[in-house]
Amino acid sequence: MFGAQNKMSMNKQQYKERIHLLVEKLKTNEDRSYWQYLQSLVSENITNDKIDDIYELCIEKIIQKQAEDFYVRFPLNSIKQNLIEDFVRMESFRRKNNFEDFCLALYQQIECMTNTLCTNKMLDEIVSKMWSSPAYIEYKKGIKPDITRRLKDSEYNIAKLVLIASKETYLEKCKKSIQNQYALDKIRIVVYFVGYRGMMRNFDYENYVEMTSSLNDIYQCRNLNHRGMNHTEWEQKILDRIMPQKSYYYFKFLGTLAQYVNYIIEGYKELQNMLEYTKSITPKPIEPSLKVIRQIDPSLLNDGKKRIK
Repeated sequence: MFGAQNKMSMNKQQYKERIHLLVEKLKTNEDRSYWQYLQSLVSENITNDKIDDIYELCIEKIIQKQAEDFYVRFPLNSIKQNLIEDFVRMESFRRKNNFEDFCLALYQQIECMTNTLCTNKMLDEIVSKMWSSPAYIEYKKGIKPDITRRLKDSEYNIAKLVLIASKETYLEKCKKSIQNQYALDKIRIVVYFVGYRGMMRNFDYENYVEMTSSLNDIYQCRNLNHRGMNHTEWEQKILDRIMPQKSYYYFKFLGTLAQYVNYIIEGYKELQNMLEYTKSITPKPIEPSLKVIRQIDPSLLNDGKKRIK
């Protein structure tokens, strides 16, 4: 069997050598009819389907190279190959104008990065100790941002900025590890603590909202793959805004992914310094948010009775 394989390999090599020799001779031959005849033989035996296959193979190689370059500096090596494969799938869906699967493959990259980071014990300790810290740091022109210089008089803490209001109060959410938070809360944790490295300035707020809103849009579009779902009015408004402009959102979402990856590349290496800072602070108790159960009839406010619930 080995002899047969070796013979086949030798035959292929001989064919290549003969073809190469023939082409070289035709190049130097003044009679172009031979060259034209060879070209006609090749063209007759190559169908459009074969040309399309060759073209697609070339494109796939280019996308594979782009994916590898995109994640070349990414610090979480254990998931890098998965991210590259999802990137290749994402770009293939974009070329086919398959928006739903494009969004799913894109979100799966964000989900993989986020879930992996949220298993990091160092990050979990940083977050748990900083929930009650002021959301913003002091900033002066020409002075490098410093995590220790927080707006001390501000009552607007990190938990209120990062965690999304839901059935659970901020107090209840802060008691959970970051691994057990809701998906969108996890993503916002990564943006604030890894992306901004816990050093947001109050004028960063608009960029923060723009980034987290775009990530939320990706999350909602990824749900398009779920069949038979009834969207809430709020979710439907998001989809009604995006779907007529899919061509625009292909590139907007790619920009969001690139920014998210860059957040992690630049911020991950700062986690040790952030942990050292948290060792010097004493977390304050987080005050529970007041919840309005029912408004009192204004006509009853001056009747002298106490109403506490």
